[in-house]
Amino acid sequence: MLNQQLHIKTVEFLGPLGLTFYVLLIALSGFLLGVRGLPWWYQALISIAVVLALVALWLTLLTDPGALTPAHAPDPLAQLLDAGLPVLDGYVYQRDPRGATWLRRTPTSKPDVWIAKYCPTCHIWRPPRSHHCGECGVCMEHWDHHCGIVGNCIAKKNHRFFAGFLVSAQIGCLLLLGGAIWHLELRGVPTPGRWMGTESFIITFLAVVYGYHGVLLLFGTMHCLSILLDITTKDLLTDKHLCSDPPCCPGTRSPMNLLQSWRAMCCSPIAYRPYHGWRRLPTDDAAAEMAVTGLV
Repeated sequence: MLNQQLHIKTVEFLGPLGLTFYVLLIALSGFLLGVRGLPWWYQALISIAVVLALVALWLTLLTDPGALTPAHAPDPLAQLLDAGLPVLDGYVYQRDPRGATWLRRTPTSKPDVWIAKYCPTCHIWRPPRSHHCGECGVCMEHWDHHCGIVGNCIAKKNHRFFAGFLVSAQIGCLLLLGGAIWHLELRGVPTPGRWMGTESFIITFLAVVYGYHGVLLLFGTMHCLSILLDITTKDLLTDKHLCSDPPCCPGTRSPMNLLQSWRAMCCSPIAYRPYHGWRRLPTDDAAAEMAVTGLV
């Protein structure tokens, strides 16, 4: 078991290590050629963006994304429900659409609006918008997706770091793009004959690379909007009530609820990711997870 946990931990570090190397390679290409000779303050801005991106990347991996503590034994209430015995606690219980587990709702709510769902793997009643991740092996609160590249789930407590990594990397790429264009102008672009040369062509190529990455990382801005509007990737793909419950309108995403969500997501304590307490087990939400696993 210990060897398996060490293997899992080592594999999960490969993605962040590769990303770190790639980010440093892109930055190095800029400092050695793309933005070489530009004012120190401009190069300092790029350095700050690179450092912030790397810090946010490793915080995304190493911090607890919002794992809900599993129970060591099945919940007695769930056992009563499985046995077909009545449960008189003021709630209504029903099977989920796939018949795999139990849902809990209030007597006055609609049949498809539940307040808790039982996880037969973790043996807990988890709140809405939580999800059991088959990769991490536990239920995650306010789950967005599992990112294999950063080696961790993106959920309530580390979504801010994930978005910060993407936005910082995007800003760094755009600064490198602007610096490369500035450098080319200093070399005489676009005057014919004054800027032609191997170095100028390489800088032009690097500018295209920086611009490509800047556009590619636009989904970092989308994750910032996701936090601002309190809408996760899973919500976009599976929430049937999303259109009837828009942000900044009366409902679960009212202005007051959004403020509470921002405070919970952006100001929650930073806790180290407890590898030793997690295990890889089958997910009870396989269909939903397959729809979002692999999205960065």
